[in-house]
Amino acid sequence: MTDVPIRPDLIIWAREHRGLSHEQFADKIGITVDEVFALERGDKQANLTIFRNISSRLRIPGGALLRQTRPRVPALPADFRTHEGQPPALGFDTRIAVDFARTLSNNIQELVENELAAPVPLLPRFDYRRDDPEQAGEAERARLGATTATQLGWASAQAFKNWRSVIEAAGTFVFLKNFPLADCKGFTVYDVRESPIIVVSKHERLDVARVFTLVHEYAHLLLREPGLSDHNDRNPVEAWCNRFAAAFLMPRDALRQLVGVWPNQPADWPLDDIRNWARRLKVSQQALALRFEAVGLAAVGFFGRLRAQQVHIPARRVETGGDYVNTQVSELGDRFTNTVLTARETTIKIITPEKDAV
Repeated sequence: MTDVPIRPDLIIWAREHRGLSHEQFADKIGITVDEVFALERGDKQANLTIFRNISSRLRIPGGALLRQTRPRVPALPADFRTHEGQPPALGFDTRIAVDFARTLSNNIQELVENELAAPVPLLPRFDYRRDDPEQAGEAERARLGATTATQLGWASAQAFKNWRSVIEAAGTFVFLKNFPLADCKGFTVYDVRESPIIVVSKHERLDVARVFTLVHEYAHLLLREPGLSDHNDRNPVEAWCNRFAAAFLMPRDALRQLVGVWPNQPADWPLDDIRNWARRLKVSQQALALRFEAVGLAAVGFFGRLRAQQVHIPARRVETGGDYVNTQVSELGDRFTNTVLTARETTIKIITPEKDAV
């Protein structure tokens, strides 16, 4: 069988670049762990089948594997996750999603620079060390023209789609990709001015959770602090983005309309009221309870009591499969799809991200 001259260091790089252990690499490529070690030591030469499997299954261009030196690729996004003393890990699917986003970022930049797409509006900028997140969240919502009446009038099943349109109209690109929530709920890429990108995990089945992640990630872009997120409050950037998202989705004006009369002191609200108001705002009951505490509508501890009373309801199952084109449009979003479709007399090759992303 034909041998392919892949240098051992490029085998190691390919495995590490995709975040795979020796065992995981062997399973994906269809060889034994002993063969992986032999390839990395240079005791075994890759044949054509192994070469093709590494390229196709790890989604790495064949040319990158035939280099004399490791490709120079951007570092992974900044990591704002809490690891509880464990070494940070990022799985295969999430790494693929990051490369996917960066490939599309380059596509967008080329279209704009070649005047085949309209320039992207410059996003406002905030500083988590100086700016109050609640004021920033409400002010940015007002700037984008998202009224309480509009929000209350949306159908629950359309909340993410509608908020996505609002955030994309601000100048961002929002993508959906499959990667595990154990890695992160979402991430942002802001490598170039022309393409501020938000990526939300499709593994998040609850629409209200997707919406919160979307706005949380938007806050990362406004801070110019793009990276990997898990919504923890221990990291000051994550905490700021959480409070921004809560104020953006549940501004005081909306809360006043729901409660009728703003009490002079924190109240102990019935669970049925919280459930109804959360449904109308298309947010989670827990998020609303935390917001009530933050603005003084409820005393500290209200959130904990509400959570203890709640009955866990499994997230609805999202059917897989279906129409390929509609799935792709759903993942890419209206802004990117329209940007590509309306590019005049395109002379730039739009690289297929899934195939050619490194």
